[in-house]
Amino acid sequence: MRKIAILSSKGGTGKTTTSINLAHGLALMGRSVLLIDSDPQNTIGIVFNVNPEKTLCDLLLKRRASIVKVREKLHVITSGGKYLVDTEVKLTKAWGKEYKLKKNLSNLEGVDYVILDCAPSINLINVNVLTYCDEVVIPISMDFLSQIGANQILGMIDSVSKSYNKNLDILGVLPVYYNEKRKISLETVAILKDFFKEKLFNTYIREDVNLKEAPSFMKTIFEYAPDSWGSQDYFKLANEVDNK
Repeated sequence: MRKIAILSSKGGTGKTTTSINLAHGLALMGRSVLLIDSDPQNTIGIVFNVNPEKTLCDLLLKRRASIVKVREKLHVITSGGKYLVDTEVKLTKAWGKEYKLKKNLSNLEGVDYVILDCAPSINLINVNVLTYCDEVVIPISMDFLSQIGANQILGMIDSVSKSYNKNLDILGVLPVYYNEKRKISLETVAILKDFFKEKLFNTYIREDVNLKEAPSFMKTIFEYAPDSWGSQDYFKLANEVDNK
């Protein structure tokens, strides 16, 4: 079982879009995938139109959550929305608070991938996610501030790996909103290649309005616009992740 966190400290970097479409892409390849929303915005529950009784809040505090099938080979655990903030406050008082997610998912079986969509922040919930996961995907949009956000995430990953999870590693850095006709895209990718080297994915997610439209129809990019650039790029990413 591979456990992958999709993490960025800056909003608007395509983090949730990547989580949803990578998860569905892997499922379409025949992999069994569990997608967990650890962001209080609860976007995954909204996109898949599910509102289960038990959420990530219950998993962290009571060791049980509703696992909902949303597509063939794809299941989700929703975040609990605003209640996840209260859950984090309660967790701060718990013994072994950094290991709750890892402990409560220790009996999970029959899954090839667990994909976790993280909030764009440095908090205890994300520490739990990184303590549980083995790999991290960092989406970076084509702008300077996203690069700064990536540096903050690198610091968090380093801290968690030293303190709680020595097996944690960066699976890859993912350029998103890429447009080869724009100078900022070419400059940003050049910087990422120089800094991250082999950790930079070969796949770049190109700008595609379909990626922004699909969630409003409660569809992934593969369902909404199967012939689009977004569909091509995320299926390529799923293959690259599966082969790494």
